Amino acid sequence: FGGQTGGLSDVAKAKVPNVTFITMTHYDDNFNQSPKLLEAFNPAEPLFDTYAEVIGKLGIKQLVVAETEKWRAITWFKDGRRNLGYDKVSDDGKVRIEKHKTLPIDVRVVYSRKVSAHVEAPQMRAEEITAILLEGIHEGVTDIFVNYANADMVGHATTDAAWFDKTIEAILVLDTQLGRLVPEAIKNGYTVFITGDHGNAEEMFDEKGRANPAHTSNKVPMVVLGQQPGEKFTVMKDSTIGQYALSALALRGITPPSSWNLVSALEGTIKPNKDRKIMRIVLDGYGVREDEYGNAMAQAAKKKGSPLNMDRWMKGEDGAVYAPAEASGERCGYPAGVSGTTEFGHVLFDAGRDVPTDLVLIDRAVKQDKFALNPAFLKAVEIAKNGGTIHCTGILSDGVVHSSLDHITALLKALKKNGVSGDQVSLHPITDGRDVPGDSSPKFFDWLEKSTSEIGVGVINSVWGRAWGKDRDNRWKRIEAAVRSLNEGTGFLHVQFS
Repeated sequence: FGGQTGGLSDVAKAKVPNVTFITMTHYDDNFNQSPKLLEAFNPAEPLFDTYAEVIGKLGIKQLVVAETEKWRAITWFKDGRRNLGYDKVSDDGKVRIEKHKTLPIDVRVVYSRKVSAHVEAPQMRAEEITAILLEGIHEGVTDIFVNYANADMVGHATTDAAWFDKTIEAILVLDTQLGRLVPEAIKNGYTVFITGDHGNAEEMFDEKGRANPAHTSNKVPMVVLGQQPGEKFTVMKDSTIGQYALSALALRGITPPSSWNLVSALEGTIKPNKDRKIMRIVLDGYGVREDEYGNAMAQAAKKKGSPLNMDRWMKGEDGAVYAPAEASGERCGYPAGVSGTTEFGHVLFDAGRDVPTDLVLIDRAVKQDKFALNPAFLKAVEIAKNGGTIHCTGILSDGVVHSSLDHITALLKALKKNGVSGDQVSLHPITDGRDVPGDSSPKFFDWLEKSTSEIGVGVINSVWGRAWGKDRDNRWKRIEAAVRSLNEGTGFLHVQFS
């Protein structure tokens, strides 16, 4: 099950039952277009006048690049949680090229490696991404945005402390590519921003020495290189990643839309130029932490035998200015103490305004006793009372990035309150292992069994890991295994011997 391109088999497609789908929150503009496809919550309205739109309407050419693991982040999320409108131009199986219908935006998506886990190939597609960016630099594209996924995806895949060297290798790959890319960009007149969307690789062990592949709430770097003659600015000491877009507009002298309420993170003398060339680099999962214990960046520098490029720039070398920036918690729209995510981090990069996460807004609905009154849930109740079954699937963990035990509790209580009997609710939990330690699933199943017993609703009928039913990189055999376990009751047992 390492990977397969093409989709579900004919057998799997032939056995899709008659179902009504209800999603917890908004993830695609096609949701709510059919009575068979509903959203329980769409608390966060799509954002308009995002950075890409603002500069695109001014004719500023843009290049947006990532690999398929992060395609959704650099498009749908960065564009304000909506389909901005890209058409596929070409796809040679290595790189997919998309263009916006009216705005001068080109998207390049490099196909991620077909591996079962990214610890098998820590280099991912960083080198290929850099090659595309260098072409863009030499073409003089005015605005470039890129996501490098290595620190995040390899960090997530390091579910065994013995694999820590793989995360270190991923950081060294990033270091090499930044060493190729950034000097060339500056040489060609670009101002370069480098930041992260959340922490991860800087804190890979817990206090017991076990692997900790989860996101962290540590701050992320905010580095700026390539000041122009006559400029002397710094990065404010208490910025957030939400100020990223404002800073780029300030360098171009472009007035932000009235819907934006944040300010630039740059302080000092700026020489605005509308045609200024800017490159924004996102190192996904790259946080800042002084402690060297479990810190892949610190260990990578030791292995290299000299400071990483990021370390040098964070110390002001090559004319860089730097300050750590907040990417988690209340200032970035999350609940207090909650780590940032790739998806919402990219929303913030181009939003230019304060935006609450879906998590905050759904939590609010639970506290205000509005959760059980949700029309989508009431539709599910109606189906159950007419002889149907409610199937609930989602990640089972307290990682909060893609899951919430509070929401599971609220859902079960809502169904019980509305008269659904216990055996009419079939549970299909997805184990985590990315946002929580890889050996933590048993305690969450203990919690779920206790909760269903106390509430009186819900029976666990199937289980799979998030690398199967939640795969996002066309590993269709894995997806099919999850789909068929739901539709046909087919079970797959995977045993790994070490």
